[in-house]
Amino acid sequence: MIFRSLLAIIILLLSVNIFAVQNIVVSIKPIHSIVSSLTQGITEPKLLLKTNQSAHHTHLKPSQLSLLSHADLAIFIHPTFEGGLKKVLASLDANKKLIIGNVENIHLIHNEEHEGGEKHEESDEEHGHDEHQEVVNYHLWLDINNMQIFAKKLIERLIKIDPDNQSNYTVNLDKLNKNLDKLKQDINQDISAYKSKVLASYSNTFDYFTNANQLNKSINITSYHGERLSIFKMLQARKIMKNTQTKCLLTIEVPKKRTNSLTEGLNINSANIDIIGFNIQQGSGHYFKLMHHITNKVVQCLR
Repeated sequence: MIFRSLLAIIILLLSVNIFAVQNIVVSIKPIHSIVSSLTQGITEPKLLLKTNQSAHHTHLKPSQLSLLSHADLAIFIHPTFEGGLKKVLASLDANKKLIIGNVENIHLIHNEEHEGGEKHEESDEEHGHDEHQEVVNYHLWLDINNMQIFAKKLIERLIKIDPDNQSNYTVNLDKLNKNLDKLKQDINQDISAYKSKVLASYSNTFDYFTNANQLNKSINITSYHGERLSIFKMLQARKIMKNTQTKCLLTIEVPKKRTNSLTEGLNINSANIDIIGFNIQQGSGHYFKLMHHITNKVVQCLR
C-alpha cells in the first residue's frame, strides 16, 4: 500500500508541467527583457550574450554552446543579424527556436540597394546582400510595436508548450502590453517638441526608432552598420546636412575622429548611442530603461 502511494506521488510529480519550458535562451539583452516580463513567476530566461560580444561576429564559449544545447526554446533576431551564430542557429531543431525576424506581421525595414564598387568592413554575405539585393534592417526592437507583436507570438508558442500556465502567461502579456503602451506615450511626450528639427544617422541602425516616432531625418550616411565611409559619401552627407540644417547626427560605435570629419564647421551635435544597453542591468526592466536612455540621448542631441 505504501509502495503504491509512493509510486502514485512519483508519477504525479513527473507529470506536472512535463511539457513546460524549463530553459529559454535569448540572444541579446533587449529581447531577453521582453521575454523576462512574459515568463515572470513561471521561469527565468537565460541570456546568451552577456558581455559586449557583438552578435555579428561573436564566437561562443563552450559554456554558451552548452546553454543552447540544453535549451527548450532559443530566441534570436535573425541569422543575418546574429551572423556570428549562424552555424549554431542552423543546427538547432526548428521546434526549439523562434526567429523574431520571421514572425508574421513583424515590421521589417528594407533599405535601398547597395551600389557596387566599394569595399566594406563586413562582407556582403554576412549581411545577406550583394549589389543586386536589398539591405534588410534587423534592429527591429527599436520599434515598440514590433515588441508587442513578438510578445503575442511568443505567448502563443509558450501556451502550446506549457498549457498549465496559460492564465499566468495571459496576465503577463496584458501587463507587458500596458507597460509598452505607456512607454510609447512617454517617449512621444518627451520627443514631441523636437519633431520639427532635423537629424541624420550614420547608418540605418536608428530607422526603426526614427520612423516609429516620426522624426525628421535628412539622411542615412551609410547603407548599413559596418559599411565603410567613402570620401564621396562623406562629402555628399556634409552637403545634405548643411542644406537641410541638420541639428543632430546619431552614431553607433563610430570613432570620434570620423564623426568630427562629418560635422566639423556645420554646428551639428552628435550622439553615440548604445542600442543594446550593455551597461544596463539585464531583466524585465532593461528594455524600458534602454528606450528611455535612447530617447534622452536623441532629445539632448536635438536641443
